[in-house]
This record gives sequence, structure tokens and C-alpha cells, in this order.
Amino acid sequence: MAHLRRFPNDVGVRVILARAEFAQAKFDEAFEDLQRALTSDPRNIDALFYLSLTAKEHSQKENQRLFSLAPDSDRVHQLLGEAAVAGDNQSEAEEEFQKALKANPRSIEALIDLAELMRSHWKFDEAINYYTQAEQFGPLTYEIAHGLAGCYTSKQEYPHAVEWLQKAVALAPDSAADRFALGDALFRNGQFEAAIPELKASLQMEPRTIQAYFLLGRAYSKLGHPQEAKAAVQKFNELEGADLQRKAKPGGAPGPKQ
Repeated sequence: MAHLRRFPNDVGVRVILARAEFAQAKFDEAFEDLQRALTSDPRNIDALFYLSLTAKEHSQKENQRLFSLAPDSDRVHQLLGEAAVAGDNQSEAEEEFQKALKANPRSIEALIDLAELMRSHWKFDEAINYYTQAEQFGPLTYEIAHGLAGCYTSKQEYPHAVEWLQKAVALAPDSAADRFALGDALFRNGQFEAAIPELKASLQMEPRTIQAYFLLGRAYSKLGHPQEAKAAVQKFNELEGADLQRKAKPGGAPGPKQ
């Protein structure tokens, strides 16, 4: 401690102190010292490692406190449901999220948890029901709009998918994946002209979204623009060929095809 009073930015010594505090279950002190270490050296691997361990222990401590104070609260059942999801136990997760909703029928978080669980198991109608209820209890969020768009896309109900993707894009305009998904849904809904600017926007954000070039080529072709269609397909073929070459190399990582 005397050394740190003289040299407060000595990262190595501060990490050693934090490790000792962690071993003594002094998680608040360890967390503070590790944060100070990372202020001096944000890329220090040891500090990052022990910070993650400390945060986990601190979280478990707070969870235990929550369980003892409100064992049947919606928050406790949410945590238990999320733990069941992590353990791939769908029935238990659904049961806990339903208990959370029973404890607080207006819980947007519990409704979204149930919607996400249903969507992950291809129960799209049930998911849509939960997302729609969540929307009624508060302002529209990206999570709700994105979830509803995903459900309607999976059901191939493209007019609804377009509606919700437009709302998702309005809430997160910098998402290349959502701009591509909107362009794709517009194309599948027969709105070829409207699809083009969305596909171009996705490519501006992520130039290697290969499938966007393919859809652009098809959209231009549908609209009777052969030159633009040819250019888009040519770019698609170039990127597809480069991607295949990378995959063919020993140890080659897959390309960013979407």
C-alpha cells in the first residue's frame, strides 16, 4: 500500500493487490483497484481477467441478496429463467418467465423474455403475441421491433415483416444487418424499387455483404435496368469467388457472406 501511495499508476502492483483482495472476498475493493489499473493500462490482460472474475462474484453476491429479500419477485424469476435458458432447459425457462409475469403482469422484460424464448423454438405466433403485449405497456423498443420483424420474416409474411423492419431501422439506422433484411423483405414483397436503397445502404455499412449484390442484381433486372444488374452480379461473383478461395486455403476463415 505504501508503494502505491508513492506510485499510484504501478499497474502490476495494483493487480497483485486486487488479486489478494479477491482471494479475501473483498470484491468491491478488488473491483475498484482493477478499474484503476485499467485506467492506466486498458489492455492489461491480467487486470481484464481478474475484473471479469470479480464482476462475476460480485454479481452472484448481489443475486443472493435479491433472492433473500424478494424470493418470489418477478426479477428473481427472470434470473432463474435466464439461467434455465443458458442451461438449454426450455420448459423450466418458460415456467420461470411465466412466474415472473404472474408476479408482475405488466413486466415488459418478462414478456420479451418469453417472446425470445418462443421465437428461438420456432413458435412464432406465440412470440408475436408476447412481443405485441410488451409493446402495449411501454414505448416501442428496437428489441420488440426486431423480434416482430424476425417472426414475420420466418413466417414469410413479408408485408408485416417490412412494416416492423422499417420500425427497427428507424430505431437503429446504423445496423447493416437490418438494412439488408429490410431490402430482402421488400424484394420478396415485390417492392423492387424500394429494396434498392436499403440494399445499397447495407453495402455502404458493410461492403462485403455478398448477398446484397445478388439481390441488387435481381432487383435491377426486375426493373429493366440490365447494365446496373450486370454490374451488381459481377461484384457478387467477384466476392463469391474470393470467398471460396479463402475457404479452400488450409486454415482459411470463412468470409463475411450474409
